[in-house]
Order: sequence, then structure tokens, then C-alpha cells
Amino acid sequence: MNCSAINDVKFIKSSNSSSCTIPQCGQIGLSCFSCMVFLMEVRCALNASVSVKQIFGDNWSGYVRDHSVADYQVREVEKALGCYGFDNGAFVYSCKRCGSWVFQRLGCNGRICSCCGKRYADQWSYSLSRAMFQVSHRHFVMSIPDSLWSFLRVWDNMKGYMDAAIKALSDYFSRITHQRLKVGAIVVLHPFGKDMKFQPHLHILLTEGGFDGKGRFVKCGFVPAGGLRKKWQYEVLKELQAKGLPNPLASQMYSRYRKGFYVWLHVRGRIKHPKQIARYVGRYVRHPAIANSRIYHYDGRIVKFFYVNGEDRRVDVTMGVDQFISALIQHIPPPQFKMIRYYGAYARRVKGQYGAGKQSGIKQLNLYHFGLEKVKYCPFCRGELEFVWYCKKGPPEQHKSKKELLNWLSTS
Repeated sequence: MNCSAINDVKFIKSSNSSSCTIPQCGQIGLSCFSCMVFLMEVRCALNASVSVKQIFGDNWSGYVRDHSVADYQVREVEKALGCYGFDNGAFVYSCKRCGSWVFQRLGCNGRICSCCGKRYADQWSYSLSRAMFQVSHRHFVMSIPDSLWSFLRVWDNMKGYMDAAIKALSDYFSRITHQRLKVGAIVVLHPFGKDMKFQPHLHILLTEGGFDGKGRFVKCGFVPAGGLRKKWQYEVLKELQAKGLPNPLASQMYSRYRKGFYVWLHVRGRIKHPKQIARYVGRYVRHPAIANSRIYHYDGRIVKFFYVNGEDRRVDVTMGVDQFISALIQHIPPPQFKMIRYYGAYARRVKGQYGAGKQSGIKQLNLYHFGLEKVKYCPFCRGELEFVWYCKKGPPEQHKSKKELLNWLSTS
């Protein structure tokens, strides 16, 4: 039995099962036969009228033809367009009751995929919460004036931008506590603003204090923001000058911004326990440039979306499709560039000395925490599914017996 993608909700019944209720829609491709069924779980909202994937799917080939696009940007977009495709592999399950086989496709974890972005953030925050110190943390946002943003168009300078933040924070905490402390900092780079324009800023999760030379944690609950702004200004300008920022422009920045550069400390940004990180990170720290839920109009030529500004007011944005694609892909970093960096007491080589746990990889979490620990049920008989294998390819096109299928899986 072969079942292709359909637009309306239908119910599909297996030939060897008395009942089967699988609601499917046009976003789900289903193919099945008597002892095997292929089921794809769509994790993004099925009722979304417009998606980033749809816009790129309709216009990407024409955009590449008319614009200069870096190879790594092409790879990331094609990865997102193939999200939940066979190229990403599949989890294979077997029903304990009726013996049906279920192949579950996997997401792409692409850097611009709006479907995978929320799930990836949830997985990252869960992994992070298990590896953080059992101390209070604060959320900082740090940025520089827009007249300096052009110097951050070079991704190597972005790394220096992130390095400057931890230098400023480490030195400043040591100064106000009158002792040399090693703070723990997790720095997340956001190259975009809510309107998707280039607006590089840093979100920082920082221990509320630091570790002294004997490994004891020294708490520092009060952080005078005024002095930190000036220290941040000094460190980032010094870093950018080493990268080629003209000295006269740096001097101009000191004169124009006498109180220092922007440092924002969230009023409710104190995280008292690592378990709170899961609820906090997704909203404030790690999320894709735009969610499908913010796009409310697309007609093939024009894209309209909205965002909520700092005054809690809705702002509507209209872009042509080429402008929309350009705005999104400009934020794709080159291969091996780390958008999240761990500094000080959270640095990989030293964090174990202070009692931090090991952070699991996202792929590992896909399989164990967010995959196998959740009980899945057979779409035909509602019996419990048992995990069998991770398969690097899609299901076979022709019917196979259980023994033949196991042999086929073992060669994947």
C-alpha cells in the first residue's frame, strides 16, 4: 500500500491491523506496506500558513542565479530545505504488539531552520542546565554603537568581540571584590536584531561571582553597571584596534560615549538554579532569527512579518523575497565558527576543577533524552514502539520480511 502526501486530513489503515488512525496533511509524506510503515513527525507547527522553508523553496534557485552566495551559505540553506528528509537519517522502531515497523525522519539542526530552531534551543538549554554550577547566574546584554558594526562584518572580528566581553567581566568582578576571581561566562552571539537587520550583540550568562585561587566561590550580587560599561568600552575598542580599527575613530568613541558602551542587566535576569535555564534560555538567549509564527503574509513577491519592540509594541516589516532571503542568510556563520563560547570557569579545560558537569552533545540528546526516553506508540494498533536502530537511509521501497529488513538495516 502506498500513500502519498495529501491535503486533507485522512485516516490510513494497515492491511494487517484492525484499526489505524494517523491524521496526515500535505506537509507529511507517508508510505507504508503490511509489515512496515514510514512516519515522519513534523515538529514545527502544522497550522502555520507561511514558513521560511516555503519562501526559500519557492525562490532559492532564482536567488542563487542572480546573487553572489558563499558556498557555506548554500549548504546551510539546502540543509534547511531538506529538513526531515532521508538525508538526515531516521530512527527505526518496531511495534511490540503488531510487529509494524516505523521509520521516523530527523530534523536538520540547520542554522537558519525555523522548524528546528526551537527544538535545538530546548535541547541545548537542557544540556546546559545539567552542566552549570549550582550558583546564581545573571543575564547581561552587551553591544557597541552602530558606527562600529561594519568592522564586525568580518567573522574573525566577531570572535574578538566575544573575547573582549569576558575580559571586561573578569577584570571588573576582580576589581569590585578586591581579589582575583575566575568568573564563569557563557557568551552567545546574536548577529541579528528583531527586524533581522545586522545588529551584532552579545547575550551573556554569568556566574554571580567567581572562584578564588583556592577554588572557593565568592558571591558578588551587586554589579555597578556604570563602571562595567566603561570597562567594556575599553576592552572592545582595544580588541578592534588590534583588528584594524583606526585610532582616530577609537578616540572619537571615547569622546562621544563618555559613560561607556551599552550594557544591559535584565531586572529579572537572575537565574537562581540551573533548572530555570530551560525556561529562560529559549526566550532570551538562543533562538532563530525569525520564527514562522511571526510571518503573516507571503504572496510570492512580498513577505510581511512583525516583531514586538522594547516598548511592547508590535512593529510590522515588509520586504521583497530577495531582501528577506538576503537578510536571513547574512547571519549564517562560516563553518567551525562558534556562536556560543564558554569562558573562564566554564572553559572546557578547567570547568571540571570547579565542579561543573559534562555537557552532552546535541546529537546525543536527540537519541536519548528527546528521543528514546519518550514512549512512542504504533500508529496502527497503539501498541508501544521499541527502538531498533539508527538508519542513515530511508525505508526500502519494496516489502521485506522481518529478517530481510533486519539484514537491510544492518548494512545502513
